[in-house]
This record gives sequence, C-alpha cells and structure tokens, in this order.
Amino acid sequence: MANEQRLDGGIRRAALYIRVSTEEQAIHGLSLPTQQARLTEYARENGLKVVDIYADQGITARKKYKNRLQFMRMLHDVEADKIDVILFIKLDRWFRSVADYYEVQRILDAHHVHWIATEEEYDTTTANGRLHLNIKLSIAQDESDRTSERIKFVFEGKKERGEVVSGKMPLGYAIENKRMAVDPDTAPIVRDIFAQFVAQRSLRALREYLMHQYSMIYCISGLRALLSNRRYIGEAHGSSDFCPAIIDRETFDHVQSILHERAQRNAHFKSERVYLFTGMVYCAECGNRLSAHTVDRKYIYYRCTKYDKLHQCSHKHRTSELILEDWLVRNLRSQYADYNARIEATCRARPAVDTTLIRRKMEKLKDLYLNDLIDRESYVQDYTALKQTLEELETPEQQAPKPVDLEELSSVLALYSGFDRQQKKAFWSRLVGKIIISNDDDFSVVPPLSYYH
Repeated sequence: MANEQRLDGGIRRAALYIRVSTEEQAIHGLSLPTQQARLTEYARENGLKVVDIYADQGITARKKYKNRLQFMRMLHDVEADKIDVILFIKLDRWFRSVADYYEVQRILDAHHVHWIATEEEYDTTTANGRLHLNIKLSIAQDESDRTSERIKFVFEGKKERGEVVSGKMPLGYAIENKRMAVDPDTAPIVRDIFAQFVAQRSLRALREYLMHQYSMIYCISGLRALLSNRRYIGEAHGSSDFCPAIIDRETFDHVQSILHERAQRNAHFKSERVYLFTGMVYCAECGNRLSAHTVDRKYIYYRCTKYDKLHQCSHKHRTSELILEDWLVRNLRSQYADYNARIEATCRARPAVDTTLIRRKMEKLKDLYLNDLIDRESYVQDYTALKQTLEELETPEQQAPKPVDLEELSSVLALYSGFDRQQKKAFWSRLVGKIIISNDDDFSVVPPLSYYH
C-alpha cells in the first residue's frame, strides 16, 4: 500500500522513533540525526505534526523493548492518547522480534495508533501483507541472531589475544595497540580513590572528596563498582594477567573487606526497609525510572538519577513517598474512571467487523486446492493466514483494553489503611503499571499492561 493511502484524515499527530546501535551508526550510516532528518521531512511532506522525537541511542534490536527507555516513554504517550501515528525509517528500527512486535501491536491497536516505515512498503490490512511482514520480521530476527554469533566469535578471539573488546576503559586505563595500558594522567587518581576509601571508610565521604578534589561526579553504586573492579589488579575475562595492575592485591583485598563489612552492617536495616513504589515511578521529563532513597533512616523520597548523577535531566525535585501515597489513595479511583471512559469511547468508535469476505476467501481457496489449481504449500500458507486473521477479528475482547473494576478498587482502598507495608507494596504493584511524576510534582497513573490482554 502506498504511503499516501495509509494516511487518512484522522491521522495528524506523529511520533518519530529512531534507534541506532554503535556498530550500525558506524557501518551503515544510520546515525540518529540522519534518521531524524528523513522522518522530519516525511512528516512535513505529509502534513503531519511532530509531537515528539523518541531516540534510543546505542540500543541493539535484540534488546527487549521494555528495556528501551525512549521506546517505553513513547508507549506511555500512546496509552495517554497523545499519538496518532508512529514514523520510523525501516522495520528493523522498530523490531527484529516477532513476539515483541505483536505484543506492542496489541497496545497500538487498542489506541488506534498506526505506524509507517517511511522507506519500506507494508500493508497489514490483508493476509498476504501480514504474511510478508512476518517473513520480514523473521528474516530480521535471524540476521540479528547470526550477527550476534559473529560478534561473540570475534570478541572471544580478542579476549584470547589479550585485546580490548570495547573502546570504553575504566578510569586509569587507556588503549595502546589494541590492549589495555596504564594511563599516566588518570592512574594516580585511581590510587588516590582507593587510598581515600581506606582512610575514610565511607562511600559518601569519598563521593564528596571526588567532587571537590577532581570535579568528578559519581553515584554511590558507581563508586562501589569502581572499587570492586578486578581489572585494577590485572584480572579480566578469566585471566589473572589480562592487563597491567594499578592497585596492589593487598590494598584491593583490604578495600573489599571494608565494603563487605559495611554491607553486613547495613544488611539488617535494608532488609526491614520497604519502598512502596520501586520500579513503578518514572520521570515525566526524560522517561527515566526514579530511584528511592532514605533521609535520616526514616523519610523516603524518589528522584531522577539522571539529574542526580550528571545533571542530564531538568527533574531536580525529589518526591516524598508519603505525599505520593496520599495522592494515590485519594485520586486512583478518579484516574481509572477517566481511563475507563476513554476505553468506552474507543469501543463506541470501533466499527463493526464483517468477517463474511474472509470466510468466502477461505472457501474459494479450498475449492482452488481441491481442483488442483494451487499446490498444497500455497493452500496451507494462505489458508493459515486467513484463519489467523479471522480469529483475531472474532475475538476483539482479547485485543481491547479491559476496564478497571472501580467497585472492587473502592472496596480495597477502604481497607488500605489497615495494610502493613508489604501488603501496601503488593497492592500498588497489582493495580498500578506506571506512575509518571513531573518536576512540579504533577502525578499521572497508567494501569498495568495486563489490562491490554
């Protein structure tokens, strides 16, 4: 189907999705700016309004779509009915997994969101079109698997020869002749970091020291990872002398014992701490998942680590768990009442499905086969595709979102104050998919994806 045929009068708001891995950018010239320029021009030529650009950089097609930060931000906007059509240049920018494609397609269908591969032609309104799409996805997935195997083989060879497999080096190292070498400019900083930690025995104090002494910004987990990196004693990839050591083994082992001692000291306190909304709260500005932290071992807050670590996001406000919990108790029912109203409006707007034509095609196909006008392979292939289409059309309830039972929700909310913290956490995990928080402490709620199946 031609591109202009796919654009009807109801499609106005376009989302641009672009994705590139490091290797693809270098080899195929598929840089993010190049993709963005092509898609922007396509939107302009077709009279579409670009509502947002979602760019996943350094993300391979093999990565599960739920781990693509910008893709999930776009999917949230789809669920919020902010998008009419998604543009990407080629199908392999979108998916290389048949299973992932259909999982997301159900959500798009529920919100009447179309997609267009601007530099390829697909028609998903016919059995042959969907068959062609499945074949393309299967080929792309196979190509991705083969590429992964080739890359793995190359990397294993590099490791055996003592060569680096990535251009990113730990602090204190540089690459010389494809191997790790001590960087004379930054290796002294690494030695100072280890020495300071031995002296202060505090990751937070070490973090402050690095900020003031070297203008380096680390999070606590990042410092712990640095201090635990065995490359600093020369070990990597199962080899005890893969690279030159920067830290002597005695110092390294002493640092590990301090880290272990601190972990044991805090283990009891951490085991008693329950964060109600971990994994559910997201930044409205960048789409990043917010992290929880405790102040004075009592008050829990959620904040965007992209701002906290490198100031890459404008979301500098931290949200109190008490305030968020109180807002959810008071507003969850009204949030889901609005959600149910959107579902009802969508169902009313959905046209009635007439499957008569598909059944006629299946009967004609059977006649052609029985009269030896087509071979068995063609018959099975086309008949299976038509049958799958018929099953999808005759079970729309499996594709459409399910409304939230507001009466049940009200009943459980009435008992909420009597729950302990573990029960409260389980309650929110069952009924809430995402909580979107803005820098101004504006909240919105998205139901779990289970409501779309």
